[in-house]
Amino acid sequence: MDFKIATWNIIFLFRTGICQNLVEVLNVYKIKVAGIQEVRWAGKGQLKERRYIIYFSGMEERYQNGCGFVVHETIEPYIKEFNPILERLAVLKIDTAPINIVLICTYAPTESADEDTKDIFYEDLIQAYDNLPGNAIKILGVFNAKYGRETQFSHTLGKESLHDTSNGNGLRLI
Repeated sequence: MDFKIATWNIIFLFRTGICQNLVEVLNVYKIKVAGIQEVRWAGKGQLKERRYIIYFSGMEERYQNGCGFVVHETIEPYIKEFNPILERLAVLKIDTAPINIVLICTYAPTESADEDTKDIFYEDLIQAYDNLPGNAIKILGVFNAKYGRETQFSHTLGKESLHDTSNGNGLRLI
C-alpha cells in the first residue's frame, strides 16, 4: 500500500465551510492520512466529510485544543483502531501488512503553559508510545518546541536549526 501522510495545524474546524476546505486541500495533494491539531471540537468521535473520515479527540465540555486524523475512504478498511487518548493526544493504527503503521497525533502545550500541564502531556505521550507495538511508529503534530544548535544535541538533531538554543519544550523532546 502506497499513500501520503501529512500533518496540519488547522487551528479551528468549527466555522462553516472549514471541513470542506480541509478535505479539498487534502484531495488536491493526494494525501490519504493527515494528523490534525487544534480541531476545537467537543468530545470524541468521527464524522464523514465527502470522501474523508475525520476522527477527533477534544475536550468534553469546551471548544479548545483537540487533535485527530483525516482518513481517505480508500484507507478506512485498513484502520485497525482509533484511540482518542486525550484532547491533545490520539493514536491511529493502520493495517499495512507486513508492517503496520501506528500514528500518534499530538498537540503539545505551549512553552508558556504551566509545568504541571506540560509534565502530564509528555508523560502521557511517553506512556502511549511505550504501549504501542514495535511496528512503524510515526509521531505527527505540533510540539510548540524550538530546537537549537547546541553541540551536545548535534548527534540527535544535526547542525541545522533556525534557533541558537532549544526552549523547554524542545529539551523535553530531545
